[in-house]
Amino acid sequence: MSILICPYCKSILSDTGNRSYACENKHSFDIAKQGYINLLPVNQKKSKDPGDNEMMIAARRNFLELGFYDPLIEGIKSVISNELRFETNDIVALDAGCGEGYYSEKALNNLSGLNTEIVGTDISKYAVKNAAKQYKNNFYFVSSIYNLPVADNSTDLILSVFSPVMAEEFKRVLSAQGAAVVVSPASNHLREMAELIYENFKPHTSNVVDTLSTEFEHTATHRCTFTADIKNAEDVLSLLKMTPYYWSTGIERLENITNKSTLSVTCDFNIDVFKPMH
Repeated sequence: MSILICPYCKSILSDTGNRSYACENKHSFDIAKQGYINLLPVNQKKSKDPGDNEMMIAARRNFLELGFYDPLIEGIKSVISNELRFETNDIVALDAGCGEGYYSEKALNNLSGLNTEIVGTDISKYAVKNAAKQYKNNFYFVSSIYNLPVADNSTDLILSVFSPVMAEEFKRVLSAQGAAVVVSPASNHLREMAELIYENFKPHTSNVVDTLSTEFEHTATHRCTFTADIKNAEDVLSLLKMTPYYWSTGIERLENITNKSTLSVTCDFNIDVFKPMH
């Protein structure tokens, strides 16, 4: 049973068996050779290629695959295993804003006692293409968080890592027993990198709890903090390129980082848990 719905008419999308998905009203979406489908209508695009570009995706993949964020993966898995209870062991998990798929693959698989069917979506076509190519056991599609082409009450768990959140849509697609786990930067995230760029470091702030509290009960916050010791210039650059700093900072300031061959940075995250209000 597909959890996907047509972005045009909202009826269920089914795999035709012929490299496409289609609804009863004959709207059809081809499966790309990497295995994903594009469910983002043109009128939902704010630009020609919305979301992260190929360079950001490649940098993030390069950095994450080195394992620096493994403690965050373990933190997410621990929260899901210890704090969430589902009615059955077979659950559907949606990675909302999945990027190149690293978090859905690493944090939603092999959860103790659970068998997860993993689907992921992102507005960046490059990200979804990358995810589908790399993690073939999961299913990825292009869409907007603000108009999820996902059936009502069809998912048990939403994971959102460094992505926009949308209270009404998250609540609509979650089952009654479902939960959302949202990861955002805590105050000191990548502090040492920011201090090399800006005169004054401004601690990160997050409005995730305020944004979701209209539809969700906020049940827990877990702080996950650790240090990443980066040992070569290439990896320092990969980390820099996956942050907004790289894209918004003048070249002279960036040289404070790009000429470094080692860097120790604080990785600081909040893992927040939300249950739908009924």
